[in-house]
Amino acid sequence: MDATNQTETAQPTPEQLLKLLDVQLAGARGKRAGKSRNRATFLVAGILFIIAATGIALFVAGQLLAELQERGALRPSASQTEDSR
Repeated sequence: MDATNQTETAQPTPEQLLKLLDVQLAGARGKRAGKSRNRATFLVAGILFIIAATGIALFVAGQLLAELQERGALRPSASQTEDSR
């Protein structure tokens, strides 16, 4: 009888199993929540980078066009103005 008592006490009770499962599920939820926050941060940072890069590209293109206009490279030549008349 002593051997059966030891095997019965070694096995956890249903309440202990439920508590253990709750702890494991809470840990898994915490890990998933952390990953979700990291993913959202990464996506927001990526979108902000794309917007900033687009703004910089538009600024550089505007500066190049302004420089070309100052040099006269974008002014229509005499032959182009006569063709449009």
